[in-house]
Amino acid sequence: MKFLLAYTALFFCSFCFADDRRLDFEDNFDDRTELGSGYVPSISSDGAWTFKEGILVGTQTRSDHGSVMRKQLTFRNVDIEVDFRLNGGTRFNFVIGDKNEKSTHAGHICRVSLNPPRVNVSDDKSGIYNLDIRAMRLDPNLSEKKKEWLATFLKDKNDAGQFDIKQGEWYRLRVRIKDDLMEAYIDGELIASVQSPGIAHPTKTQFGMTVNGSTIDFDNMKVYDVEL
Repeated sequence: MKFLLAYTALFFCSFCFADDRRLDFEDNFDDRTELGSGYVPSISSDGAWTFKEGILVGTQTRSDHGSVMRKQLTFRNVDIEVDFRLNGGTRFNFVIGDKNEKSTHAGHICRVSLNPPRVNVSDDKSGIYNLDIRAMRLDPNLSEKKKEWLATFLKDKNDAGQFDIKQGEWYRLRVRIKDDLMEAYIDGELIASVQSPGIAHPTKTQFGMTVNGSTIDFDNMKVYDVEL
């Protein structure tokens, strides 16, 4: 069933966007015991990222932060697909960043956050991870006037939708970025989208997952270059 769902979603996406997508990278995680070249794990201990029967298994191993894995790849516009299955894990973030960007915390540019049933897309660079904005949010003495301004400013930096994601079932996530627009699809259905200036950051250098709570499985990753 997993492979049928993945094939169906892939066929749908490829059919709809075949005119502007070119396969740039793919990984089925077969015959592996290690992440390998180009993958960087962090904020985790041994056992955070393992393989089982050709499936990448992410496990939170620290109580203070989810386990992080980033694939190193340079792009501006992109179309990424990956199968996922909650296998005890409760939520995960699909994060896109630029490790050389200094205006934002940890180089975060944008993300899709899946906390079922909520699916959220956000501009991190000009939103909550922008260093100036982050300092304001962490300021215990921030005035009420600035709090009101901050809430209004951040309102257009994200969008959210809902999708019924069940434990133990496979789904296909698709994240598409073109210029300042980011869209998140699950099984071919558009769930949330946001148009915001930080998403148009010209040089993104990495993407990947941050897993929270027990384990989440991943498979059949494909990265497409979106031509302008």
